[in-house]
Amino acid sequence: MRRVLIALQAAIVFLAAGVLVLPLPPDLVEHYYAVGFYPSLQASLTSWSNTSAYSLFDVLIGTVAVTLLIVWGRRLRRAWRTRSVQPMLGGLLATIVVASALYLWFAAAWGLNYARAPLEGAIGYDAARVTPGALRALAGRATSEVNRLHAAAHTTGFPEISDMPAPLVRALRDVERRLGRPTPTTPGRPKRTLLAIFFRASGVDGMHAPFLLETLLNPALTPPERPAVLAHEWAHLAGYAPEADASFVGLLAALRADAPSQYSAWLSLFDHAVAQLPASERRASVALLGAGPTADRRAIAARLDDRVEVVARASWETYDQYLKSQGVQEGVASYSRVVELLLASGALDWP
Repeated sequence: MRRVLIALQAAIVFLAAGVLVLPLPPDLVEHYYAVGFYPSLQASLTSWSNTSAYSLFDVLIGTVAVTLLIVWGRRLRRAWRTRSVQPMLGGLLATIVVASALYLWFAAAWGLNYARAPLEGAIGYDAARVTPGALRALAGRATSEVNRLHAAAHTTGFPEISDMPAPLVRALRDVERRLGRPTPTTPGRPKRTLLAIFFRASGVDGMHAPFLLETLLNPALTPPERPAVLAHEWAHLAGYAPEADASFVGLLAALRADAPSQYSAWLSLFDHAVAQLPASERRASVALLGAGPTADRRAIAARLDDRVEVVARASWETYDQYLKSQGVQEGVASYSRVVELLLASGALDWP
């Protein structure tokens, strides 16, 4: 039995290393995983995890942390008693095996979506559409839409942090059909999480928890932020792993939903587009916003001012390295690429 256990541990470590290092053909991933295996798994796993109002991801992380603490506590006591480093090597091996098993779980449950065929192939990407003039037009359109929708969105009211807005669910499924997804995504119930303290300190808006396919949101989000952030996390849940892809799908979904979702999407898109303009044009665009949208942007800025700078910097640097390890070469800079995808596809004018 000991030999079988050692062989199993070695197989887990080597398999995880192979999945991490060796690239998989995108066409195979798209056909067998993204279109075949993943949608069925997502529907089952998210439906099950939705039965809990609390984050099962918290339970998983807590269980793993306690297990490793117990293992290392025992190994340290044994090393002290025997005056030997051998128990420490055993603890290191156990940690590597646990990390490898978690990575394999991550890859099978969601992570292989990073190896999918690029989204550009499904959206009619045309680089010739991405021009300075098109960017200015988008910024102007976002300004007009934000001003136009502000009153209706605030009159209707924004969803609570734990809501699953039906118009947003329907809109996401419309976008999925447009992109060729054969089965609709089961939306994740926004969960309470112990990570809320970290979210506030780092300025993270939300998180797709990949192990049990849950949706976690920062409870400090302002009401106008909630629909767009929720749609972004649901796009991750739908299998769009890169941040720009998730923003593309999420924004399109929100723009096809009700007035609060549309306003939330245009407010987010305004910042994405204006940030890429020259400074003088950026100031001019901001000056054209009405009093209501200006107040909403100030509330968002105030929320972000509550970040703990060292936590925020460490969080983004860590996430940057994680994205690059998954093949997203731009790292966190890929967030801003959503504007390019929208312009190159003409998706804002899709029927």
